[in-house]
This record gives sequence, structure tokens and C-alpha cells, in this order.
Amino acid sequence: MIMIVIALLVETGVASFASYFLKKSSSTDQKAKILLSPWFYLGGILYVISSGINIYLLKKLPYAVVLPLGSLTYVWTIFVSNRLLGEKITKRKVLAISVIFVGVLLLAVGTSRAQ
Repeated sequence: MIMIVIALLVETGVASFASYFLKKSSSTDQKAKILLSPWFYLGGILYVISSGINIYLLKKLPYAVVLPLGSLTYVWTIFVSNRLLGEKITKRKVLAISVIFVGVLLLAVGTSRAQ
């Protein structure tokens, strides 16, 4: 079970960084520059890695559990955007990630008891 938790945390963290690198590659309006950006390819590679880990999780857990647990990506994204992009963490964002986190905990506890 610990490997599943680690895989889930890695998968959602990698997906969050994939989005960051795609955001970084989109700093221009010129499509050719985006396609030539190393950040674009790094983001794409990280999404492929994240998807591979997601497939592993889907083999271990029910679909109805894996997808909602993937919402942890939004939690990590708040922190990544704050640290690396300087975006503010507002009270509304804190409330939103708190609700997501509580939902993930309820789902995880309910899943572990059912197995």
C-alpha cells in the first residue's frame, strides 16, 4: 500500500511540474517558438511519465478512486505556481485546496477500509 501512496504522490507532482513547463514554454505567441522550446518537450515528457504512473495506479486501484485522487495535482500546482511563477495564494485558493485535500483523505480512508 505504501508504494501506491508514493506512486500517487509522484504522479500528481510530476503532472504539476509538466503543466509548469508547458506554461513556461508558452511565454510567446509564436507557435514555432513554442514548438522549439525545450520547456515544451520537457512538459510533454513529464506528462507521459505521469500517465505511465497513472496506468500503474489504475491496475492497483479502482478507476473511481484513481481519478479523484489525481486532483492532488491541483494542490501541488498552487504551490508550484506560487514558488516558481510568483502567483499569489489567496484565501479562496487555500479554501479550494483544503476542500480537495479533505475529499482525497475521505476517499483514501474509505478505500482502505473497503479493501
